Amino acid sequence: MALIITSTPNKKIHVQGTEIELASVYTRLEIGCRPNGIVMEIAFYTYADRNAYLAGTSVPTDIPTSTIVQSIDPATQTQGLQSAHDLAKTWYEDQGYDVTIDLN
Repeated sequence: MALIITSTPNKKIHVQGTEIELASVYTRLEIGCRPNGIVMEIAFYTYADRNAYLAGTSVPTDIPTSTIVQSIDPATQTQGLQSAHDLAKTWYEDQGYDVTIDLN
C-alpha cells in the first residue's frame, strides 16, 4: 500500500531545491504501533512513481516527510496498515494536497 500525493492549484510538489514541478509522487509508509493500542508513528518515503519505488530510487521533494505521531479512534479503528494510511491521507490533505490510497 502507498499514497499517491497529487499537486493542487494551491499546493505544488517540487523536486527539492529546484523549480521542477511534479504532478504527483508515490509515498510508502513505515509505521510503528505503540503498546497502548491507540498511538501510531508514521514515517514517509517518497518516490517519483511506483516504478521508481520498485527500482529503489527515491526523490527528494518539498512535501513534508517528517515522522508524524497520530492517534486512532479506538471506538472505530484499530492500529494497523489501513489506519496508518487513512491517518496519513488526512494529514497530507490537511496540508493542501490531494491524496489517494493505492492498494497495490
